[in-house]
Amino acid sequence: MIAEAVKPTLGPLPRFVGIAGMSRDRPPELLDDAATIARRIIQIADPTADVGAMMMRHALWRMHETCGDGSATMATIAQALVQEATKAIAAGAHPALLRKGIELGLARASEALRAGAFRPTDGRRSHERLATLAKSACHDAELRDVLVEVVGILGPDGAIHVVSNHARCVDREYIEGAMWDSPWLTTGFATDAAQSVARISDAAVILLDGKLDSAVNALEGLKRLYGFGHRSVLIVAGDLSDEAKAALIQAKLSGAMSILPVKAPGFGATRAVALQDLAVLTGARVLFGDSAAFAQVAPEDVGSVRRAWATARQFGIIGGKRDPVALRSSIASVRRKIDETANLEEIAELRMRLGRLCGGLAIVRVGGATNKIQESRRDEAVRLSRMLQMAVGRGYVAGGGAALFKVAQSLLSDLSRSGDRAHDDVAFGARCLARALEAPLMTIAANAGFDPAEVAGQVRAALRADPRACYGFDARSGRVGDMLAAGIVDSAEVIERAVRVAGSLAATAITTDAVVHHRKPALATNP
Repeated sequence: MIAEAVKPTLGPLPRFVGIAGMSRDRPPELLDDAATIARRIIQIADPTADVGAMMMRHALWRMHETCGDGSATMATIAQALVQEATKAIAAGAHPALLRKGIELGLARASEALRAGAFRPTDGRRSHERLATLAKSACHDAELRDVLVEVVGILGPDGAIHVVSNHARCVDREYIEGAMWDSPWLTTGFATDAAQSVARISDAAVILLDGKLDSAVNALEGLKRLYGFGHRSVLIVAGDLSDEAKAALIQAKLSGAMSILPVKAPGFGATRAVALQDLAVLTGARVLFGDSAAFAQVAPEDVGSVRRAWATARQFGIIGGKRDPVALRSSIASVRRKIDETANLEEIAELRMRLGRLCGGLAIVRVGGATNKIQESRRDEAVRLSRMLQMAVGRGYVAGGGAALFKVAQSLLSDLSRSGDRAHDDVAFGARCLARALEAPLMTIAANAGFDPAEVAGQVRAALRADPRACYGFDARSGRVGDMLAAGIVDSAEVIERAVRVAGSLAATAITTDAVVHHRKPALATNP
């Protein structure tokens, strides 16, 4: 039921799904986003059917949040796979062996999708592919164009920060270097009072985990830095006492040094991670303890940046003295954590870390005519940016279900050559997956008003004639052709994840034999 509700949204010619208003005075919503439609479905009347419905609903929303796209594709594959497997179970197949076959088929399908992915080497062609992909996923031209530009400049690892805009338009700002949402420790070091900003150049960097709380130690640390030949210093510290603050301001006013103290980002473990990233980007060592550690600073503890700035809300660095080996190691570590983490908030923070380490950050300001429109566009910007970065990072595959259809034919051909028998339930599970992978292309054809079986037959014939091409169905023109040559593409990572999530969901469904319901407590009655 959930799959049937969201399948009309699949393809370049999607149909709308109407959601009845909660009251008579509210008009129905007309939606074409699969995950949002699923979120509007609160409960199915049959309590046992509702368990399965909520499994699908949860999987749809997870696809939406992690990939930004592919929800309808996932639901279509999952539904077709459950239907194929249910027929096999009715014919006597064992669910556990079917599940094993599905999992083996998923591994082979994922491998084939990765092998078939490509990344345009030409800058102009890459921009065209990205724009085509964005157009198929977002109908807001202004928002779409800005995000294609931003992702094209920053690449897959850049940090994109989406915020509200006071104006109705969509705007962007590029921040060179790295930036943290942590303020200066006092306004006394502002170099531009009108703009409330402090800037220093060619500065030494001191990273202090604790509080700088002694004027004597603060001045002793500055003397040592002066002796090392430094005339500007960026101090990143946990906090700054009034006594130390006065000493630093006095040193600045004397003209001997330019000083900028900023607050270390975060707290506890978050602060330790931020300071470690700063150490990698600037070449400094983190000093643990209080101001005594600052008073005993050594040359090897000092890093450097070409420029640094701070305001009452943020600070940033540009041109740090990076350690290439440590930087590559940190970037690889963060990427591994992103792949291994399931928590969406942690993934967002890890992506921000990755953007800082890679040196790219963009702030996208999204406006709207009303608060509701602005909120909707902001959510759309987050979703689209995530999907476009995945495409740039992992490459593209033929769109319109063509890549999945080709993988299905390859998998069916391999199974036929291996001589699988009708009673071989493992092989039959892989065959069920292959049949399900044909479903997205056929659904796209049906949504465009064509006979899905006829279209599928034409695509099979074209692939037999030229197996190296990526034939599919162009719903806009109503013709079968090479999707890559026509510029119709999908994100390789999004499609692969859709297949994996659909396979996992279907495998769980066919091996679930019992549902336990909780009895609702009886209403208390007055004696």
